[in-house]
Amino acid sequence: MYVAEWRLVELRLRAEGPCPMAGWSGSAAYRILLETTRREAEPKNKIYAHPIYVGGRPLLTGVDGRAAVLEPGTRLAIRAVMSEQDAYYLLAAVSKNPRPEAPCHLEAEQLSLTALEPALPDGHGFATVKLVFAPTAFMFHGRDVLYPSPQRIAYSLTKTYRDLFGTDLKQLADRAPTALELTHFAVRPVRVGIGEARAVPAYIGKAELAIYGNVETWLALLKLGQATGVGISRAIGFGKYKIKEVKKHA
Repeated sequence: MYVAEWRLVELRLRAEGPCPMAGWSGSAAYRILLETTRREAEPKNKIYAHPIYVGGRPLLTGVDGRAAVLEPGTRLAIRAVMSEQDAYYLLAAVSKNPRPEAPCHLEAEQLSLTALEPALPDGHGFATVKLVFAPTAFMFHGRDVLYPSPQRIAYSLTKTYRDLFGTDLKQLADRAPTALELTHFAVRPVRVGIGEARAVPAYIGKAELAIYGNVETWLALLKLGQATGVGISRAIGFGKYKIKEVKKHA
């Protein structure tokens, strides 16, 4: 079975004029990446876009009706996980024309590609991890799960690993109920306007996970999840989180 190589892409841009943002910035990021890549070729694999970042923070336009106007000169970043082939299509397109396909006037300043590593180190123990979530949602048999469920996180991470690298981690995921515990969380439900007059439910906020057992493997998967996200609608930037702190306990 063919397994693609994957890259974390970061496209740094500058607004050349006022740039109004009313809907979810992840939807805008996905469209910019998709349409710009299509200048060279139709993308061959999935794109896992992030929300747009301004000043290193996710732009939460579209969340509970938020809107913003990016002033001329504002620098922003679009990040995504893309296959190596698609990332090079994007690079070729931006090299030929630094103005991406976007709803306002943007100019590309830099494009960087970083390899995603499939290594899963082995190492047992106990650790706690603090996470901060941008809009995230899970589904369970057609029902919304609007909190950082350890089991949903585990199944999402292991499924993503299989999709990217071709290795089945189902046995690891099945041990999640005894390996992962949610020790604290402070999240709230939101509605996110993703375009075409659609608003979907999600949650945002903070959580702390305790990990027991194969700590190093789970930490590597959580690090991968920072790039790919967890849950549903990851193509348009849902499910992104940041690891704020990791504490390993004796």
